[in-house]
Amino acid sequence: MCVTSTGTLPADLARTVVETAGLAPSIHNTQPWRWRVGSTGLDLLADTSRRLTIADPDGRQLLLSCGAALLHARLAIRAAGLIPTVTIFPDARDELDGGPLATIAIRPAAATQPADPENATLLAATRHRRTDRRPFDPRPLEPDALRALRLAAEAEAGWLVSLDDADLRIDTSVLIARADWLENHDPAYRAELESWSRTSTDAVDGIPRDVVISSAQPRQSEFTVRDFNVVGEAGLQLRQTGVERPMVLLIGTDSDTPADRLRAGQAMERVLLTATARGIATSPLGQAVDLESTRELLRHSIGGLGHIQMIIRVGYPLPDAETLKATPRRSVDDILRFE
Repeated sequence: MCVTSTGTLPADLARTVVETAGLAPSIHNTQPWRWRVGSTGLDLLADTSRRLTIADPDGRQLLLSCGAALLHARLAIRAAGLIPTVTIFPDARDELDGGPLATIAIRPAAATQPADPENATLLAATRHRRTDRRPFDPRPLEPDALRALRLAAEAEAGWLVSLDDADLRIDTSVLIARADWLENHDPAYRAELESWSRTSTDAVDGIPRDVVISSAQPRQSEFTVRDFNVVGEAGLQLRQTGVERPMVLLIGTDSDTPADRLRAGQAMERVLLTATARGIATSPLGQAVDLESTRELLRHSIGGLGHIQMIIRVGYPLPDAETLKATPRRSVDDILRFE
């Protein structure tokens, strides 16, 4: 596969790249991105009509979601034997509804450049990654697995900290529980969550019932897991195997500009894909970073160095856990435009 003399992607490759990008995770599965093929490459734009005005008032989670899609696009382009060069906010306007969030310029790889096995592994993981909110097996992650997750974040200019300190685990648990309580007692938040909850099997976005765990019985967990069972018809039953004490990771950046948030989304997704490739299940504990107040308190808990962009629980699935279904996705025709 080759690019044109102007660097424009052929239509069939552009569709493949955008389809892969569309598999990225996003807050409430809103899929808040659009793509545009132009003379200079592939542009990523925000679809602000899908922004969560209550849960994500400043668009931070939207940028993380788009960053995850950007990493997927890079992996797909590299797999085609091309070199993607990303420019974040190329118009020097770090606004969600302005110009592109990022532009990917594309050039052929050198004929002597070897294939990248890590790229192939991560690309394969894009089709298997799931958000798994079920209880995990209590066995801890191996040290080399945790090291791989840390290196994955650092490869995208982020950082990763595991909550090993007992006091920090307590602080984080309290802040997550506090944020979860505030959100669930906010009628506007509940209404917004309900508006993105899907009961139809024809839905192409939102939170389907077959990934929602029933909240009919209390969940015993050191860290509060967000309850998505707001419209009933939960597809998964809670299988409690004792008090859950998962490994929890903080992913962050040194600064907190819109560009940093887009980079954080790429760091987060490289961590998630690396975990998937190693058979490690993941799900976000995003309540404490949704709210600016709890996000700042958590930042001070780790010494005020850097900015926490996402909290993730990780662990191995229970031995007999069923494979989760993929969440629905918008079609390529909905999100891709040629100019």
